[in-house]
Amino acid sequence: MAQSHFLLFLLLGSLCALLLRVSYAHKDHVVGGGFGWKIPPNATFYKEWAATKTFVVGDKLVFLYRTSAENVLEVSAQDYEDCGNGDIIEIYYRGPSTVQLSTPGRHFFYSGIGLHCEAGQKLAVNVVTTAPPPPFVADDSLYSIGGLEIFTSPEPSPLRATASASLADTRRYVAPAVAAALFGGYLLEELGM
Repeated sequence: MAQSHFLLFLLLGSLCALLLRVSYAHKDHVVGGGFGWKIPPNATFYKEWAATKTFVVGDKLVFLYRTSAENVLEVSAQDYEDCGNGDIIEIYYRGPSTVQLSTPGRHFFYSGIGLHCEAGQKLAVNVVTTAPPPPFVADDSLYSIGGLEIFTSPEPSPLRATASASLADTRRYVAPAVAAALFGGYLLEELGM
């Protein structure tokens, strides 16, 4: 009996640790997505692309282009604004180029070919040290484990009308915990413990 309690505790502890663990795998960001690195359709294309991303130290920017048709210059903020070449940090000329984002802060890139930078082929990214936690998304109306289903009521309860919103929404977090506990009991039963 003590062994089955220990195994249940170990199983539930592992499951909780797995569910609560927030990890971030470094990402390779293909600059411009499927469009790649070339003269954009409008001057704000790469700015709009970057606005939808979170860049973390350790991530990589992948600039897709053909060698001799394009290049990538990493530059200072002033050179980025002016499309100038007074403070070039790095030049990448073999496509596709991969740039490791190894320091936090603002990083600036543009194409050094012709007037491509002036046409909007430039990118500014803000690199952070840690990724924000992912949002919690759950369908709180039904949880199913094997043949066992746990329903939660979608209708407002009297508790919801009188308690604070955080207390009223605890069912969103309790139902997955109950499901995990029942799953642990199911496993023990299947294992004959």
